[in-house]
Amino acid sequence: MKLNKPILSDDYRHSASRGVDYIENPSLWLMRNYFGVESKQNYSMAMGTVAEYAAYLGLRDTLEQEAVTNLAEIQFKTMCEDLLKEDQGVIPKQLDKVGPIANNFVSILSNLDKKLVAYNVKQIVEYPNLKHKITYVPDFEYDDLIVDTKATQQFPTDPFKTKMAHVRQVSLYGLLSGKNVALLYATDKKCAIFGIPDDIVKREGEFMIEVFNTIEKNNELFKDARTFMKHHILNTEGYKWDEDTKTIADRYWSKA
Repeated sequence: MKLNKPILSDDYRHSASRGVDYIENPSLWLMRNYFGVESKQNYSMAMGTVAEYAAYLGLRDTLEQEAVTNLAEIQFKTMCEDLLKEDQGVIPKQLDKVGPIANNFVSILSNLDKKLVAYNVKQIVEYPNLKHKITYVPDFEYDDLIVDTKATQQFPTDPFKTKMAHVRQVSLYGLLSGKNVALLYATDKKCAIFGIPDDIVKREGEFMIEVFNTIEKNNELFKDARTFMKHHILNTEGYKWDEDTKTIADRYWSKA
């Protein structure tokens, strides 16, 4: 791919995940948003996606726990079909966890006593002084509340200290929608919902807007991807990098 183009395309959309990538690792942000390289699917990613959707179906259709578990396990096997073939029949631990996690989501969400108005519906909004629009996709949206689900194998006792990327994500949702926001965490053993206070929503939501502003300013400061890469040392540390993405990144940075 040519390196002489601006880092932002005309149809680029800001999002919480893109903003978090930029904060944590500009190299990864460029790989995903300029070169279009995505990390490979893994069992943990599939567990979160499947548990959330199975919970939605469980709520929508008032399913019993066993039905939710069966549904989640079938979906997990389908989504991970290629991975399971590569592992030659080795059963991942996430398969046993995805059903209980989905049911834990259901147990919390069903007790909110609120009517679900939208599930996983993409929103695209304009924001003052930003050239590019912002897109966000709330998991479970109610009249006055957005709940984002997080399937995890290690339960966070205080997401405000250990999961700030998640807090910033839903704070952006709150800033843009004007609704209250909460994070719902679940393992196969426990679950809890954490409401995000208004002052944190304002602070962290506005912080994400500043990140988006920085991305747009850097699009003007660095005339093309090659210039951006010369000013950013390649950093392939962290769980979001797989070996294939590292190899591709090494090749691109060597050309810069």
